[in-house]
Amino acid sequence: MYLKTIVNEILKKNNRSLSWLSVEMNKTFDGLKLSLLKGSLKYNDLILMSKILNVPPTVFFEETNPTHLLDKEALKAPDGEHEASILEMELKNHKEMLSTLRDQLKDKDKIISLLSK
Repeated sequence: MYLKTIVNEILKKNNRSLSWLSVEMNKTFDGLKLSLLKGSLKYNDLILMSKILNVPPTVFFEETNPTHLLDKEALKAPDGEHEASILEMELKNHKEMLSTLRDQLKDKDKIISLLSK
């Protein structure tokens, strides 16, 4: 679930957007975003993404716990606050996934209506 957060962090450091990355990878924006949210990218896509972002592929696997992505104050916080920060990050990722899935449903409904004509 944290793959999107890692990629967003790299993109932000390089002043790039997720839409730029999707074009570079020859993927749809929604498809790439959903794959990152689900953590379901294929091996070849991870390798391609690491080349495009100019980072080693291991960056995507360094830690299973996203504490390296939190600010320094969150790391100093008591355990309850630290867990709350992680839960807030997960909630944000789930909301993004929900939004992406809703957008895909709208697109599919439009395609169905156009094909029905």
